[in-house]
Amino acid sequence: MARKHAPYTKFKRLLAARGITYKEVAKVIHTTEATVMCKINGDSDFYISEMRAICATFGFEISIFFADDVA
Repeated sequence: MARKHAPYTKFKRLLAARGITYKEVAKVIHTTEATVMCKINGDSDFYISEMRAICATFGFEISIFFADDVA
């Protein structure tokens, strides 16, 4: 499967820095760890509702899902 987009590297780093597992993220967005991994690695996309739920649960800014060069 070809990647749909670049990996969410800022999000991935923030999860690691805070000790948050893919399993915890999966629980918040009602999916599997494998699906979270695919989304983080760019094989599929997060829905905006998933991004909002993750940010609300873990106290993140939504900007972690967007590249630095996005205007």
